[in-house]
Amino acid sequence: MGFLYGLLSSAAFGLIPLFSLPLLRAGVSVQTALVYRFSIAALVLWPILRLKGERFALRGIDLCKLGALSLSYMVAVLFFFESFYHLPSGIAATIQFLYPVMVMLIMIAFFHERFYWNVGLAVALALGGVALLSVAGPQTGAASVSFWGVCLGLLSGLANGLYMIGLQVARVPNLSGLVMTFYIMAFGAVIAVADGLLRGSLQWIDTGPELVSAVLLALVTAVFSNLTLILAIRRIGSTLTSVLGVMEPLTAVAVGIFVFGEPFTLPLAGGVALITGAVLLVMLAPRRRQAA
Repeated sequence: MGFLYGLLSSAAFGLIPLFSLPLLRAGVSVQTALVYRFSIAALVLWPILRLKGERFALRGIDLCKLGALSLSYMVAVLFFFESFYHLPSGIAATIQFLYPVMVMLIMIAFFHERFYWNVGLAVALALGGVALLSVAGPQTGAASVSFWGVCLGLLSGLANGLYMIGLQVARVPNLSGLVMTFYIMAFGAVIAVADGLLRGSLQWIDTGPELVSAVLLALVTAVFSNLTLILAIRRIGSTLTSVLGVMEPLTAVAVGIFVFGEPFTLPLAGGVALITGAVLLVMLAPRRRQAA
């Protein structure tokens, strides 16, 4: 089930452009979109957890860990949203996907994780697919790729990689994935509000279509994506989960084609084929270690 959770999480995260671009194009600020995303997610989870009788009490050190995780997660999404102003959404997602390499290097350098050939080959295939998807970007007729946009995508990937590693090493005892998701969303809402107040960019969303986009952005790309991510990391570890994140650029490209009318070019087809091969390689390879 860990592989399935990883695929579902990355696919849901890849739907961010589908729900966020209508908001940004309507003039809603990034900070406002993030406040609604995190706040709605926390408000939806709260009554569910109360009905389930989940335990909320935590030690101070555990609250600090969850706060740090929330900050990393919020920064990853913030940079991802900001990159939409400088890159086509599909290209932004493919650049952000470089986080599996960052996760692998950090885990090898600081956590003494062994390098297995199947994981390395899967990352190579995935990066080859990402490269083809990036080459295909200018052929779609969308906005040109800017240097600042690439930097934002890379920073988003680094923050996302640190968040995934943090989920594995934080070790908050006796805390369910659903409660952890609630805390991360709640802390994220507080951080997003503070960021919006400092920038003076907070707004009210008062139109039906924009409010629907905000609710779906929260439920699909925050609650569902983050919960399945936590479940995946607890079962197969952060490295394999990050490799399964290949579904994120695939989903973003599909959204670009079927929703925003971007053409399906030969480089796009090659990128899809390589990324699919990477997913199959990870799923079919023998599991030779368990998550820490």
